[in-house]
Amino acid sequence: MNYPKAPIREAVFDIRIDKLNIIDVSELLNIKEAISNDFPIEKKRHNITGMFQFSPDKPIESKTHSDLTGFIFLSEDHSRQLQIRIDGFTLNILKPYENWETHFNLFLKYWNIYNKQFSPNNILRIATRYINKIEIPLPIDDFQEYVLNMPPIPNCLPQTFANFFMQIQVPCKSDYRNVVITETIEPILNSTLPFILDIDVFQELNVNNSVESLTKNFSEIRNIKNEIFENCITEKTRKLFI
Repeated sequence: MNYPKAPIREAVFDIRIDKLNIIDVSELLNIKEAISNDFPIEKKRHNITGMFQFSPDKPIESKTHSDLTGFIFLSEDHSRQLQIRIDGFTLNILKPYENWETHFNLFLKYWNIYNKQFSPNNILRIATRYINKIEIPLPIDDFQEYVLNMPPIPNCLPQTFANFFMQIQVPCKSDYRNVVITETIEPILNSTLPFILDIDVFQELNVNNSVESLTKNFSEIRNIKNEIFENCITEKTRKLFI
């Protein structure tokens, strides 16, 4: 269902690959000319690892190592970003969010450029992640007026939350798709309680590197994501988005 005031804070479209046919990560910058009109700002993307060494008769030693794994290109207003990596490709959409068709077509457009430029091997994983910020008006007597799948509280305690964080991973009906649902709350703001509903649906098998296969599988992932969202909220919550 499309909502005029959809609570989407961030939408993510992601493809993870086996490897690229390049020798050095700096070759990823070859894509820069093709995307610079929409994404003129460039940043490096590093993977940082650390190690601690403990010894009874020596001070604790720590070592860190940083690897350049790709580049991040941002739109002028920082509301859109492309992650161009040696292990994949990601489009992040911040507000303003328009609609699935607009953003998925943008994702496919730049994936096709990446795909043609670097000839990746097998696709290992695709994913769509939607982070929703639902502003629940205060006061409320019961969270389930708005959200149906809150963690239970023992009856011996007050039936309210000071804070919470809940994350579950559940297999979907198909054998090769899973969903990670994360829920938490943020500090009260302007008499509303920000409730974060983060839905990450991913698929690790049965994806071919073709527009047809990607469109079909991302569409099915989208349907799963929408069904989960609708099953987490109440009619009272839906009225907040109109």
